[in-house]
Amino acid sequence: MKLFTTQQIRDWDIYTIKNEPIDSIDLMERAANRLTDWYYENCERYTDITFFCGVGNNGGDGLVMARLLHLLHFNVKCYIVHFSDKISEDFKQNLSRLPKNVPCYDIKEDSDVPVINDETVLVDCIFGSGLSRPPKGITQKTIIEINRSNNPVIAIDIASGLYADHYSTHFQTIIEADITLTLEVPKLAMLFPENDKNVGELNIIPIDLSKKFKEETPSNYFFTTHKNAQEIYRPRKRFDHKGKFGNLLIVGGSKGMIGAVQLATKAGLRAGAGKTTALVPACGYEIIQATIPEAMCISDPSRNHIVASTLVSKYSAIGIGPGIGQHEQTQKAVRSIIEDAEKPIVLDADALNMLSENDEWWSLIPENSILTPHLGEFERLAGIQFINSFDRLEAASKMAKEHNVIIVLKGANTAICLPNGQIHFNSTGNAGLAKGGSGDALLGIISSLLAQKYKPYEAAILGVYLHGKAGDYASADKGFESMVASDVIESLGKAFFELLK
Repeated sequence: MKLFTTQQIRDWDIYTIKNEPIDSIDLMERAANRLTDWYYENCERYTDITFFCGVGNNGGDGLVMARLLHLLHFNVKCYIVHFSDKISEDFKQNLSRLPKNVPCYDIKEDSDVPVINDETVLVDCIFGSGLSRPPKGITQKTIIEINRSNNPVIAIDIASGLYADHYSTHFQTIIEADITLTLEVPKLAMLFPENDKNVGELNIIPIDLSKKFKEETPSNYFFTTHKNAQEIYRPRKRFDHKGKFGNLLIVGGSKGMIGAVQLATKAGLRAGAGKTTALVPACGYEIIQATIPEAMCISDPSRNHIVASTLVSKYSAIGIGPGIGQHEQTQKAVRSIIEDAEKPIVLDADALNMLSENDEWWSLIPENSILTPHLGEFERLAGIQFINSFDRLEAASKMAKEHNVIIVLKGANTAICLPNGQIHFNSTGNAGLAKGGSGDALLGIISSLLAQKYKPYEAAILGVYLHGKAGDYASADKGFESMVASDVIESLGKAFFELLK
């Protein structure tokens, strides 16, 4: 799914109105119908609803929604926030259509801002995605009052006060939504952790904007959906054999950290590699052989850490880093493996920390290799601590382009930055993945797909999606707190089955 800037979304509306063709007032009616349907299907028992509507088109959406819910016998009232003397024509028309028996109050002065004590759902329709400056005056006071209440809050399209395309610093004057019903596509700001309290549960409401515009309008931002993952996935055929699905090598482990390479190896197997081998220090050899009979194992000459390379040319893909440590001899071995690799590799954990301390290694890494840092590892690679996610994402994209690699910036809505400038955000996963071992499992999955001859960008996008989807299945069974990385790996089969639907 393509993501668009505020200006592109505005152009999308205009293009749809002109080419469908449809009057803007009717497009607003269609959008509000979809929003109303969602509310009726998901919140039917919450019958008291209070709308806060601005005087632009976002407010117009709210007025239509209020009218439709009133006709469905909900108890509705509206407050009109007069933040400007400029009132959109569609807003005016829908205000005139509001039934006379729907209570409607104007907020023009500070004294008009209500104290919210009623048990009612609050629907925020003050500002849309085009906001470019912090709310002030009566709008600021209204937002503060909404946030002060303990009432459930639903934001229409985007939380009022939140900038869609760049960093917001005015945290006290942004609606804190429990649910966001965003129209057609998510907005970029909704995908960053600092805005979580302003977004809440994100729901995408399709309103049938022009498909032609969507297909033909360029964007560097994407949101990986189930359909996108299905388009990448290649189901197996009846006469396929293990030789077709690659030969994977996982390099990792050190004394006390063999569990990390175990997880990565298991994940590589579960993700479908034809053959999987683990290169581990001698202290891990018997552990791997005893606990993962499906995998082969190479024992390093050193007992406690890896000191030697191996013949890498026979492997379709190599994943390096889980539990490997940063011993000086290990660094020499890892450098040797990277230098000998002729195909894209996957680097994680201490392999990334080694890279952050050895800038000359960048020139050794094969093109389109995949790096999977969490935020701390990325900041070590970049040599900078970032204040906000927008700057961090820009730096990750720049790094991917500069070094011709793929950066998988892990977190909620993991961002996959490609060398061509595209950034793909993931739609799966949950807070249960925020624990040790999750990254090791992800390295195994991505490396496995790479071994199976998925293109590097496909392996990264599909691997992250499957990892998150398996995490969703694991959390449904175990809960966020109790699920562990092994549960995610065991749930991969369900994630693959889902792609066949």
